[in-house]
Amino acid sequence: MDKILVTGGAGFIGSHLIERLIKEGYEVKVLDNCFRGTREYLDEITENIVFIEGSVLDPKIIEESLRGVDTVFHLAAINGTRYFYEIPHKVLEVNVKGTLNILEALLNSDVQRIIYASSSEVYGYPKYFPTDESHELVIQDPKNPRFSYAGSKLIGEILSLNYAHAYGFEAVILRPHNIYGQRMGYEHVIPEFIKRLVLDEEFTIQGKGETARSFCFISDCVEGFFLAAVTKNAVNQCFNIGNDEETRILDLAYMIASIAGKTIKPVSVPLPEGGTTRRQPDISKAKKVLGYEPEVSLKEGLEITYRWYEKQLKPKKR
Repeated sequence: MDKILVTGGAGFIGSHLIERLIKEGYEVKVLDNCFRGTREYLDEITENIVFIEGSVLDPKIIEESLRGVDTVFHLAAINGTRYFYEIPHKVLEVNVKGTLNILEALLNSDVQRIIYASSSEVYGYPKYFPTDESHELVIQDPKNPRFSYAGSKLIGEILSLNYAHAYGFEAVILRPHNIYGQRMGYEHVIPEFIKRLVLDEEFTIQGKGETARSFCFISDCVEGFFLAAVTKNAVNQCFNIGNDEETRILDLAYMIASIAGKTIKPVSVPLPEGGTTRRQPDISKAKKVLGYEPEVSLKEGLEITYRWYEKQLKPKKR
């Protein structure tokens, strides 16, 4: 791994991953149309990267981006629950057609390995916890637009593995579980809670807050992505990337409120249709094969995340 392309590199995970790659001494290209990300996330390392503004829906831009590259981290996708419901057709177009465009372009390139960023959403409603990579992948209801994302990621996994098998390059599939941290946007539960606390908004919570997730801080996620690129025996396998400690959303709300030094009275609002009540990954395979070991506790990660968002949300002093 010498020269690297990161698609979606101006986004949340992508920008943090690029910072890590630059520190490791790699040459990095970035392909992003900044639909959700922003070049500002890369301001401190602009001189160390080649930034190509464009979409994975454009084969010519992809061909240009792949010149001289031997490893691809394919993170470009439309994410964010709001978009699953509002523009499911675009989620499918970008996530499926974009991935197919990348894979087709690899056939005329020197790329040796692609690391495909899938999602924990491919597990649908898990039948057991913690959930390992052998769990069946199910799209429960194709009529529900929420599953546009899970469906697109499942198709991306199938495409990546089968193209790799047919054409001789290497593929590694990663399924991140509820990654959080600085620069993740506002379409997720942790920044939504932080925003309500910083701006003293009504503190709403979906349902009674009994749903549970396993949250993974961004630096631990990036470590998993990096290990997937450099570990030889990771080829053509799928790995959960995350933290196996499960937390109820209500408990999460009180943890963030404690960090903020505020008291909350959660107001219940309806749960959106289609979500699962629990998400907890079994990360034993990633530990064994990749040497992956998350290090940042939820409390520590939430404190870092809160302080970053607090700075963004508070009015700038003149």
